[in-house]
Amino acid sequence: MRQKQIYILTALLTIFALTLNACGSSASNDSIIATSVAMTVQAQNTQATQSTPTLPRTLPGTDVSPLPASPTAGATKAPPTAPPAGSANTKPCLSANLVADVTIPDGTIVTPGSSFIKSWRVLNSGSCFWDSTYKFVYMSGDIMGGAYVYAFPGAAAPGQTVDIPIQLYAPQNSGTYTGKWKIQSSNGTIFGVGQYDASLSVQIVVGSGTPGKGTTTAYGITAVTYDIARRPAAGCATYVDPTGHDWASIYYDITAYITSNGPIKITYFWKHSDGYRSADQTLTFTEAKTRSITESWGLRLGNTTGTRWDQLIVTDPAYQEYGKATFDFLCGQ
Repeated sequence: MRQKQIYILTALLTIFALTLNACGSSASNDSIIATSVAMTVQAQNTQATQSTPTLPRTLPGTDVSPLPASPTAGATKAPPTAPPAGSANTKPCLSANLVADVTIPDGTIVTPGSSFIKSWRVLNSGSCFWDSTYKFVYMSGDIMGGAYVYAFPGAAAPGQTVDIPIQLYAPQNSGTYTGKWKIQSSNGTIFGVGQYDASLSVQIVVGSGTPGKGTTTAYGITAVTYDIARRPAAGCATYVDPTGHDWASIYYDITAYITSNGPIKITYFWKHSDGYRSADQTLTFTEAKTRSITESWGLRLGNTTGTRWDQLIVTDPAYQEYGKATFDFLCGQ
């Protein structure tokens, strides 16, 4: 409709211009024609503008976020914030160390068919928390009437210890039996103790403990280990009393850890590398267990420097020498 009106207007203007041309000057006519053409073009442009709809910038009912600014040339995403220096955890998640055999040390004599509780004390030396979702699982050897899987006895945070007890049964036949177990995490990972991922083991000797009654192995000492502590930990100070006497002021505490395989009473003494022999002493075990005894060896500045040793010797029920605990004394002459 609008285009038709413009067409009629254009035609009228053209007729009007021709009429003027017939009546007036050429210059005036040209001006009128130019004006009419300009009016016609303006009318067409106005029509074009009015006939072209303006699209909405957003659809009704939608939320549109502004477009992000153009990235700067060469810019890259910033990496995640790094942890503070020195905060990296170097410990593995699952790691354990055997602290002690709480009950039934290896070599314990057990009567045929009897039940017993084997217990280990284990340190959580890793970075992950142990909880009730963990298990204690059989790995190899003699199962001794035990279960293949035990519920974990309790929680242990990193740095804490936990006792792991299991009930077992001695076989009816005499002999030596060994079973091995490990810990299983909540995701099914199985791990042992120490640097070499060793199993926690139990070893028993089935018999009466008396020769001729089911076994030739009698109750006795199965192992002796030593530990040495120096007092003070360092330095060579000495003590001189008011009379000028130079007393011993550097001590070495030698501790022997003695393991028995059953109830037994022993007689023992300490022997030094300088020829000293202590008096006889006794120690009684009421069950298979590890016990400790300590002797202190005092030295002074006037003593000769060099390597020394201390040794535990058992005389009853059978004579036995158990290695030597050695240390270096460097504060003498």
